[in-house]
Amino acid sequence: MPNRIDLLKMRKAYLEGYTRRKESGNGKVTLRATAKLVKDTFLQGRIGRFHFDCDEPPSRGGDDKAPSPLEYFLIGAAF
Repeated sequence: MPNRIDLLKMRKAYLEGYTRRKESGNGKVTLRATAKLVKDTFLQGRIGRFHFDCDEPPSRGGDDKAPSPLEYFLIGAAF
């Protein structure tokens, strides 16, 4: 079964990013995330072009409209 990841494409993207950071002189990457409290424990957040909703279960004062912050953390660790 072949890899599902295009390793050549990933390597090219990595090297392009590495070259840009090296040429910029500081070698740093900055990510910015924002979150807005909408109601009770319901938040809407954004990082880059992606938007996320976050909530807590009723036992913690939320309405369970979206994954909790802990659930987002855990799925992030899984990736």
